[in-house]
Amino acid sequence: MFYHYQGTRPMGITTGTAKTRIRQIISRQVISVTPETPADEAVATMAQAKISCLIVAEKKRPLGIFTERDLVKLTNQRVPFGNRPIRDLMTSPVVTISGNLNIYEAYSLMLTNRIRHHVVVDHGGRILGLMTQSDLINHLGHEYFVELRKIEQVMTTGVMTVASDAPISEALGIMAGPGISCVVVADQRMPLGIMTERDAVRLVARGVDLEAVKVGMAMSSPVLTVTIGTTVYEAAQAMKREKIRRVVVVDREGRIEGIITQSDIIKGLEGRYIESLKEVIRKKENIFQQTARELLDKTIFLDNILRSSISMAIVATDGALKIKYFNPVAEQVFGYEAASAIGRSATDVLVLEEIAPLSLAKARETVLSEGKCTFPAEIRRDGTTSYYDGSLSGILDKQDKLAGFVLMLNDITERRQHEDTIHHLAYHDALTGLPNRILLNDRLGQALASAQRTGTRGALMILDLDRFKDINDSLGHSMGDLLLKAVGERLRGLLRKSDTVSRMGGDEFVLLLPSIASAESAAVTATKIVAAFNKPFVCNGHSLSVTASIGIADFPDDGDDAETLLKNSDIALYRVKEAGRNDFQRYTTVPGNEGPLEQQKRGAA
Repeated sequence: MFYHYQGTRPMGITTGTAKTRIRQIISRQVISVTPETPADEAVATMAQAKISCLIVAEKKRPLGIFTERDLVKLTNQRVPFGNRPIRDLMTSPVVTISGNLNIYEAYSLMLTNRIRHHVVVDHGGRILGLMTQSDLINHLGHEYFVELRKIEQVMTTGVMTVASDAPISEALGIMAGPGISCVVVADQRMPLGIMTERDAVRLVARGVDLEAVKVGMAMSSPVLTVTIGTTVYEAAQAMKREKIRRVVVVDREGRIEGIITQSDIIKGLEGRYIESLKEVIRKKENIFQQTARELLDKTIFLDNILRSSISMAIVATDGALKIKYFNPVAEQVFGYEAASAIGRSATDVLVLEEIAPLSLAKARETVLSEGKCTFPAEIRRDGTTSYYDGSLSGILDKQDKLAGFVLMLNDITERRQHEDTIHHLAYHDALTGLPNRILLNDRLGQALASAQRTGTRGALMILDLDRFKDINDSLGHSMGDLLLKAVGERLRGLLRKSDTVSRMGGDEFVLLLPSIASAESAAVTATKIVAAFNKPFVCNGHSLSVTASIGIADFPDDGDDAETLLKNSDIALYRVKEAGRNDFQRYTTVPGNEGPLEQQKRGAA
């Protein structure tokens, strides 16, 4: 089942961008998985492909979608992933749209549905591609960026408030309602502070007692406010300056009148206001075009049309790459004021790690031959790196002759950070931060390949905590989790940096020694580990004693593939358990045929 929108042509839209169909601009390289795909495999796929969402499909028909935002929410809720099928975690039904929709229709649907991704399908419901907000914004006509509105025309008036002495749990209960992302802490309609979803995540992560601690102790304060009559553009600039996503609107006496968010600003671009603006532009097209050319030379044209693009750096040049327009975001990105940048060559000003002057000129040649050039870009400043999706396009006059170029940079740094988080979650255990089964298998494969090439030796150990269940049953799973973290830290301290300590789940750890001098070297390491576990673990004030049993398989003697080594080390571990635990054994085909070092140790024990 899926929701599908076929669309109709809005009144008055007959030229320019309205003629562009979604199928002409969508991303067609869509990665999909089946509903039965394990969730950890799906997350690994997202990490490897560096994509923001996966389509869950059968026979090219979409059944659901799984996004970065879904992953962040599920991780925050501590929902286990593991081998659960992705159908248990995906968002379904999936919203789809027809490839025959025009730009304005798709833009309206994205605002209405309040989602970032739409799956584009053909008449038979089969996947054609994926439409994102960035795809639409990059193709919208310039009339969508004209700044005229006042803040009261787009703000939300139904502001949810709580008293400062209310418990945090009361504020979170309000925020759990649909469409509520924050509450304002107020006294007689005077704002004292604000609590947002981001604050909630922070507080829960810190383990704050949500019933005992008052909102006033945890709110963000002071709260940024703007006064009735402020323009939407000014509110947007305030948000960008303070790096926040919402501003409280107050009257002249400072009492709460409403709240405006980034979503309100985007939503405010649709409706009759836009339609009437397009109608005026269409009726007076000749006058508007003449005025636009005059204003372009003075940079006023782009100041009024493009300044509402609050998150994108935009630079316009003439045909020789001499800068004609430099928006406020470009000032921040490149570290130049518009007054000093305008008139200079773009190759002198646009210092991008991935775009040297010569390659910028090459991008210009690509535009001349293909119409557009897209590229990644990095800017490093003050020890930090920002990442951008960039595009260079041509500006055509009424005779379709090239008049100049426009460079647009969309900041994707936050998306890159999400990708890093996804990559870590895909290859590491959520509790201990140790490598998981996927990363272990990868490193084990590399170690086996290296051993075959060079003739070196290695070892694989399975370590199991003795009677760990008794600690869980007597002290609770939270104390057991603390113990598992402490065990992981101690193991990492005992092994070399080149070795791998991984957690397979429960109280089972697998240790990979990719290079050892001899078969006895692994036994020496195991002896050290068993002895180290005689020292208690201190967890949250509790002294916990737990011993370890270890099974060892060497390679290539005990196997030259991952499956055989894991099986044989598990057999050795079972024999240790049978013999009384708190010990180790190397794998042998006949129980009791240990090497001399193991016999010596067992005799001493």
